[in-house]
Amino acid sequence: MSQLVIDTSYALACVMPDELRPAGMREVLGKELIAPFIWPLEVASAMRNGIRRRRFDLARARGLCAHLAALEVELVTPRVNDPLRHLELSTAHDLTPYDALYVDLALSRRCPMATHDARLVDAARALGIEVLN
Repeated sequence: MSQLVIDTSYALACVMPDELRPAGMREVLGKELIAPFIWPLEVASAMRNGIRRRRFDLARARGLCAHLAALEVELVTPRVNDPLRHLELSTAHDLTPYDALYVDLALSRRCPMATHDARLVDAARALGIEVLN
């Protein structure tokens, strides 16, 4: 089974009750999903924001977290521990260092990436990474 980097924006679109499901969702979810180690924190942050904005309640957030955990996303630590690598990648492509981790993972594993984030799409395509969105 081939690997695919999935970012939080794509994963959330797969489970959020008020979002349009991605057209290629079945293909994406049929792959071995990987993400940087920060992925669960980004999911938790999105859930917290959803609760604060009254988009859903805590019980619904718990259910959404359970759906996302069921995706069995493998968490990966950065291959390079040098902050300069992350700074350079993020500034070169106008990304946060957090988003640059997704690009760096796709580059290091030579695999496609699933995202709904326009900046990530642009950066990935500029680097020759296949993007599913």
